[in-house]
Amino acid sequence: MAALFLIMTLLGCVLLYLSHPNQRWLARPLPVIGGRWSGLVLVITGLLVAISYLPVNAALFAWLVMMMLVIGLLPFAFLLKPDAGDHTGGR
Repeated sequence: MAALFLIMTLLGCVLLYLSHPNQRWLARPLPVIGGRWSGLVLVITGLLVAISYLPVNAALFAWLVMMMLVIGLLPFAFLLKPDAGDHTGGR
């Protein structure tokens, strides 16, 4: 159940990020219905899964911390993506 909670919340946060107009991973953001609503459903379902096996306070805390971590780090993960025109030959 913990793995399901983590995967659903992580995937939901990624979909929410990729549907935002200012995201830098895709050329165009995901559509609202395909990205934002699917991400919201996954995030809320992840919270419900966490509540099913953890006390409510602990589940809510873990859910919020995970969302803050993922949504806070996703914009910086773009910096790890190599440029398409970067052909320095390892220099």
